Amino acid sequence: MNKNTGKRETAWEGLAAYVGITAPETPKYLLANNFLLDYFETSRNVEQEYNYAAFQEKGTLYTEEEKNEDLLKSSFDSFFRRYLGEDSIRAENRRLNENKHFYFPFMPDMLVSTPANLRHLLFYLQNLGKDYDFGRMQGLLREYIFQDNTGINYIIKILLQCQEEEIKLKKPVDRKVWQGFWGMLTLTERNRMRRLSDQLNEDLEVLLTHAYFRKLDFYRRYNYLAMLLTSYVIQYIVYRKGRNVYMLCQGAARDSRLSGAFHRACCNNYADIRSLFPELLKAFYIKTIRRKNPEEESIFLLAKNGKVTVNGTEFEEFLIGTFQSKRLRKLAYEEVRKAFGLKEGEEKPFSVEEFVVRYIHLTGSRQGSTLTKMSSALPTSGRQIDMVFPQNRSSKKYFAMSETLSEFYIRLYLARKGQRYDYLDHFIRDLQERYHILLVKSAQGEQALRAARISLSAQEYGVNKRVFIDMLGGINCLIKLSDSGYVITLPEEKGDFKLL
Repeated sequence: MNKNTGKRETAWEGLAAYVGITAPETPKYLLANNFLLDYFETSRNVEQEYNYAAFQEKGTLYTEEEKNEDLLKSSFDSFFRRYLGEDSIRAENRRLNENKHFYFPFMPDMLVSTPANLRHLLFYLQNLGKDYDFGRMQGLLREYIFQDNTGINYIIKILLQCQEEEIKLKKPVDRKVWQGFWGMLTLTERNRMRRLSDQLNEDLEVLLTHAYFRKLDFYRRYNYLAMLLTSYVIQYIVYRKGRNVYMLCQGAARDSRLSGAFHRACCNNYADIRSLFPELLKAFYIKTIRRKNPEEESIFLLAKNGKVTVNGTEFEEFLIGTFQSKRLRKLAYEEVRKAFGLKEGEEKPFSVEEFVVRYIHLTGSRQGSTLTKMSSALPTSGRQIDMVFPQNRSSKKYFAMSETLSEFYIRLYLARKGQRYDYLDHFIRDLQERYHILLVKSAQGEQALRAARISLSAQEYGVNKRVFIDMLGGINCLIKLSDSGYVITLPEEKGDFKLL
């Protein structure tokens, strides 16, 4: 870890440190990119582009074509943008600077820093694990990502002149840094995160070592790594919300059989989980105000002569001084006065909690607000792995088991179990117990949903399971044994199944 990073990562004050997330990292490939940068050094400048002209200048590309050189250059550059991943990355994030270039990591220098909106969340989560071995994980990632010389990778690495010895390894992060990151957690929350850490490290090791992933081409391997890492952003949110919180998932993203009560329940469940962010925001503001004003039970607001004051201090100055942030958007006098129900010339007392609730209501729904940016980590991460729908700006969102997500979890499950097949019911139970994904009726799931005032009949759960079964059949991951017996497998393994 370099010195500048060390200084930056020890400053854990503020809202971002309390939540652990400032905004989502998109697309999932850049999230994986940032994760790998905790293990490997890079020297490429983000403005450096891999193209026809650069390779010609470097001497790794030579052509005697002069007549159609412009056409050749255009075709070559188009090919490289596609196969090096730049097109895919830009398709998922239209806001990326046109002068900066992001690629899939065929070699370490193709990794470049992007804003770490997750504040190295996944890497620090790994460090909590009881058996976490930085060196071993670094070696597995190196082999999984950088040591494939088959197919198009061979051609690309010739042009890039990639040498194995060029891989520069980072050293483990200082223990104080990752422990400081988790300082915002209670003891109960920390214990939950330790369990999640062990699970993340176990899943990562399976993905990085098992033939179900290792035998795939580079693009699928990198996609699965990005999917796993992004899924654990969602897991972090769920675990932070509570010990008995579950994601009620539709058995498919869209199915007319789930248009009624089950769909409404899924929307309500999603909204309940997403409420974690305003809850954390509220808790942080209350904690900060009480720490700054330990002796005052009430906060007094006065609206007079076009200014609102808080305990004698101008409203904006009070916020900046309390929350230590100069990014606060200036609020109009009338906005503040109406939000707090103040009459001209009137001084009014508020409890700390009431003040915070009104302030969040005033600012929280604004486009670009702190709350909006943090909260978007859930729908954005969910969209990246096809788990949250609809994938637009609709406020009524829900969790669902899509084709891509289901195939990924089946592949990971069978790899973890070391099996080619297993019963569907075993897989569904594992989704619930390990990832808090709820598809069918269960005592533990029912208890969790009741706490969120969500109730469903056994029949509605049964329809959802049937939808899930039909979806798995459509992606060739299911074998029917009888009217009620099913086996899951991978599409490439299905043809070899023999009923014994």
